[in-house]
Amino acid sequence: MHAGMTKSPESQRPTTVSRLAGWGGYACVLIGIVIIALVLAAAGGGFEGWVTVGIIAGVVVFLLGAVLIAINFRRRRL
Repeated sequence: MHAGMTKSPESQRPTTVSRLAGWGGYACVLIGIVIIALVLAAAGGGFEGWVTVGIIAGVVVFLLGAVLIAINFRRRRL
């Protein structure tokens, strides 16, 4: 970009894709937290197999949400 050129307000608006990535990321983080809470309940009930499945699912969903949020923040800063 040349020194005299500035970004127009239209180029700074979030796109539909970045909005979906942001809200999807927040939803994944919340779902991950709910899964971990359910894992704690399953652990208290003695369901060891479901605890293992729940921990893996909760961590994957939580990390997916964190990555989507990080990508969204990075995209908005650029």
